[in-house]
Amino acid sequence: MSPKASSTLEKIEYGGEVPTSAPNAAPPVSAPPPTSNFGNPAPAGMFAFAGTMLLMALYNLGAGGVSVSNVLVGMLVFAGGIAQLLVAMWEFARGNTLFATCFLTFTTFWLSYAAVLIPGFGVMEAYAAAPEQIPRALGLYLFVWFITITMLIPSVIGKSHLFTVLLSVASLAVLMLSCGMYLSISVLSTIGNSLLLVVCSLAYYIGLAGLLASDPGSVFTLPLF
Repeated sequence: MSPKASSTLEKIEYGGEVPTSAPNAAPPVSAPPPTSNFGNPAPAGMFAFAGTMLLMALYNLGAGGVSVSNVLVGMLVFAGGIAQLLVAMWEFARGNTLFATCFLTFTTFWLSYAAVLIPGFGVMEAYAAAPEQIPRALGLYLFVWFITITMLIPSVIGKSHLFTVLLSVASLAVLMLSCGMYLSISVLSTIGNSLLLVVCSLAYYIGLAGLLASDPGSVFTLPLF
C-alpha cells in the first residue's frame, strides 16, 4: 500500500478529513431540494377565524336579543382555539412563519377569552366582591391584545394589502372595544363590534380566495392583493 493510500485510510478511520474527490471520481451530484406534500391550511384557518369573530360581534351587538353569550364558548375553544392551533402548526411545518405566528397569536386570544367566560376558571367569580372592576379589567385585557395585534401589522406591509387592511381594522376594532369597556362608553363598543364585521368580511374573502386558488379545478378564482 502506498503512503498516500495509507494516509487516506488513517484520515477516514480516525475522523480526519475525507477527500472530496479522486482523480477518476465522478463530480458530486447535489441532492434534490426537499418537497412538501402539505396542502394549504390557511383557508381553514381564515374560516375558523372569521366564524368565531362574527359570532362574537353579533352577540356583542345584541343580535336576536341574546344577552347571554356563553354559546360562544364552543366557537372560541374549537374553531378559534383548536382549529387555528392546528393550522398554525401546519404553517410552521410548511415553513410559513408569518401565517403561523398570526394564527397562533389569535389562537391564544380566543382561548384566553374562553377562559374568562367558562365558570370553571373562576375569572368572573373572582370579582364577586368588586364587580365594578370587571369593565376596567376587561378593558386592560383588550388593550394588551390591541398592542399584540398591532405588532403583527409591520410583518405584512408590502406583502399582502388584504392582510394589512384586515389586521389594521382588527387592531382598531380591539382598541375601540378596549376603550369602550374601560370607560364604560357603549358607543365605542358598538363601533368596535361593527368594525369586527368588516374584519369578518375580509377574512371570509381571503379564505375563499385561498381555497379557490388551492384547487386547480375551481370554476372561478378571486384575486388576492
